[in-house]
Amino acid sequence: MENAGLKHRLARRLGIGGVLIAAILGGLVFWHEMEVIEDSFVEEALGEAKQLAPSLPEHLTPETSARTKGVLKAFLIQRRQGGGDHFIGVEIYDSGRTSVAEAAAAGFEAVDNLIDLSRHVFPKPGDTWYLKHVLDRELFIQVVAPLPGPGGGYFEGVYHISSARMKQATSQGWRSSVLVMLAVLATSGLLYPIIARLNRDLLDGSKALLVANLGAIEMLGSAIAKRDSDTNSHNYRVTLYAVRLAEAAGLPTSSIRSLIKGAFLHDVGKLGIPDAVLLKPGKLDTAEFEVMKTHVHHGLDVVQRFAWLNDAAEVVGCHHEKYDGSGYSEGLAGEEIPVTARIFAIADVFDALTSKRPYKEAFPVARALEILAEGRSRHFDPALLDRFIDLAPGLYREFGGREDDRLEQVLRQITVGYFKDLVGAT
Repeated sequence: MENAGLKHRLARRLGIGGVLIAAILGGLVFWHEMEVIEDSFVEEALGEAKQLAPSLPEHLTPETSARTKGVLKAFLIQRRQGGGDHFIGVEIYDSGRTSVAEAAAAGFEAVDNLIDLSRHVFPKPGDTWYLKHVLDRELFIQVVAPLPGPGGGYFEGVYHISSARMKQATSQGWRSSVLVMLAVLATSGLLYPIIARLNRDLLDGSKALLVANLGAIEMLGSAIAKRDSDTNSHNYRVTLYAVRLAEAAGLPTSSIRSLIKGAFLHDVGKLGIPDAVLLKPGKLDTAEFEVMKTHVHHGLDVVQRFAWLNDAAEVVGCHHEKYDGSGYSEGLAGEEIPVTARIFAIADVFDALTSKRPYKEAFPVARALEILAEGRSRHFDPALLDRFIDLAPGLYREFGGREDDRLEQVLRQITVGYFKDLVGAT
């Protein structure tokens, strides 16, 4: 089911990405195609204008204005009779950019008047200036180009592209656009099995790395637990108690992950405590207790070296703080203490009270809860303690005093359940 979900998300994301890329590329291709087609219209208009140039007077002056206008009218009639697209209006300027003559094709005078020819720009020799106008869904191209020859001057015309040509051009643009979109979508489909395989390999590698990381902190926690006792079951039980209390308190998954890491490694700093202090059978004196308290700082030094363990610092650094501020090592009080550390403190003391040790017998659950209640608002968060008191009898029946492999199996199942979404979230 998990793999099916990942494949579904991959297919959806690849599909959405393919559609978006196809739409963007398709739009760009359509725009480019239309630009190319419209540029071809401009070239077509310039080609017709060049055919006019030899018919014009050699010198463009007011004296040749009438003759020039006659040439323009004849040009417009000839081009229109030739069929297809044509100029609907033309104007000739001398080298000083003064209008010499102009003419409009019959039936297009109104359209010619709608186009503001004063917006034109006279280009440099060898260049061309044009501006597109769309009137009533038809395209008109206003073109200005220098006239060849010693007399100089400029040609300006309004070239009409028929609706049939525009429809044909638009269809061509859409065809190119659709072909590109289909190619992108087809490529996305072909890439899916390749990406799915790579994603599966990456997922398998991530899962293996996750299991290795969890195994490492479990192993380290167990090694620490066995250093000052004969068993690592305390680590397993206290983690299970803490997780169940966190769930009852409504902590988010991310906080429970931090709690699990911290629970495994809460005493990692004891690696830096000398055996003479750590393994002393009797009560520690004041100096020895000060040495023992340094295990908190040693633990923080360990977990803060690794980004993946940084969030375990809440429990490692604060699991000996007390609700009234009398704990160590920072003397935090109330909600200054991270909630994960407040939860762990309750679970840790409960398991210590209900577990057999070389120096004591296990307390019954009822007596252990009485001792916890004595620490309400002094050692323990009262709201969290109330929740735990409700849970404790059931938790003890399930996990209390157990030393078997089943304890480890249950904890590993719960742990993987909380961490697996770090792999499958993508």
